[in-house]
Amino acid sequence: MVITTTSTIVIIITIIIIIIIVIIIITITIIIIIIIITVIIIITIIIIIIIIIIIIIIIIIIIIIIIIIIITTTTTTIIVVIINIIIIIIVIITIIVITITIIITIVIITIIVLVE
Repeated sequence: MVITTTSTIVIIITIIIIIIIVIIIITITIIIIIIIITVIIIITIIIIIIIIIIIIIIIIIIIIIIIIIIITTTTTTIIVVIINIIIIIIVIITIIVITITIIITIVIITIIVLVE
């Protein structure tokens, strides 16, 4: 009689311990999934904001360029303005490429950190 009661107690304790471990594992995975989702949402919001800022800057630069072209009428100044436009476009493209690479590296680093 004593042997059966102790064995049932041991079985009950192990079942309780297994249930607790499973609950802990499930909660940890849910927390990790929530963290990953929030990080991805934050990163996409940051990317959208950066893209909007870049688009606004490009629109402002194009408006300034159009105003400069309208103000200057001589051919030599138009050539100079075109050269300046080309330089500005190259600078804008490099800034966009740099920001996109920075964003991609941040995303990759956060994903690697979250996976580990």
